[in-house]
Amino acid sequence: MRSAVRAGILRRPLPVRGLLLLAALAAWRLPATAQQDSPLTPAPPHQVHVIPREAPAAVAPIPQEKIIAGFTAHSDEYLRAHTLYGFKRSVRVQMFSPEGEKGGEVTQNSEVFLAENGKRYERSAQQDSQRFLDTKSGSVDVQKSAQVPLFPLTSSQLQYYDLTYKGSQPLDELTTYIFQVTPKKLLPNYRLFNGIVYVDDQDLAIVKLYGTWNSLADDADDPAARRVPFSVYEMYYENVGGKYWFPTYIRSDVYVHTKEGETQYRLTVRMTDFKVAAPVAVPAGTSTASGPAVPSTPPANQQKPEANGPTKPRG
Repeated sequence: MRSAVRAGILRRPLPVRGLLLLAALAAWRLPATAQQDSPLTPAPPHQVHVIPREAPAAVAPIPQEKIIAGFTAHSDEYLRAHTLYGFKRSVRVQMFSPEGEKGGEVTQNSEVFLAENGKRYERSAQQDSQRFLDTKSGSVDVQKSAQVPLFPLTSSQLQYYDLTYKGSQPLDELTTYIFQVTPKKLLPNYRLFNGIVYVDDQDLAIVKLYGTWNSLADDADDPAARRVPFSVYEMYYENVGGKYWFPTYIRSDVYVHTKEGETQYRLTVRMTDFKVAAPVAVPAGTSTASGPAVPSTPPANQQKPEANGPTKPRG
């Protein structure tokens, strides 16, 4: 029932297929990965799908400019509201052998809260929490792996992108409009989204996105970047308090070639228990929240792409 979904029940993520692939892969190639939650699911065959560029254009049932204006305005509203909420976050990175057997795993459980100084902080719910998953080829930074912009398509970001309507598709019990999002050009030190978004046809709110964040920075020269193997992220949003669509589930799978075969890494991020609470004093042992929900301001010496250009997404 749609009413149940709008109360906050956006069910388990669905496989990417059909029109999803048509929209997501029109401009690039991506490995297909299984999306089941079982940690013991064997690694699926590594396949590459090539979608012709000359796919026919779809026509939106209402002007696509109205849809875009609707979900960007809502993104502005949800981003502002999100900064007032505290919540619990669980970040998990798992490793699977080429045979699909479970290997190493690191989980971080934390609480994000608002402090009296107006900033959000994060405190660990675990003692001796690990940040890195050690592998034969190095280590994976669990904390940095989860840092992707949560609201990448606000109105101030719109001038960076070309958006193309690709059709409609059911998503659990919702009906969604699908848009392909492509950066007009990559920019230095600006991480821009490249992928597809699903927009609820009634609320005109983004309820899912699937894609990458890219910039002109050469990550190969960045030791910290090499500790984050994930590049393609799938993010689901749920209705919180009957009013706001907040991201609550992030997933990414990647395959790394080793001499034993294709080793799989899986990132899972869950955000739960959203609550508005009075700001509290900053307890000892806390750190600034690592989840980049709010876009940051570019450095003063950073040349903007346009005069009075928008701020960039952090992460």
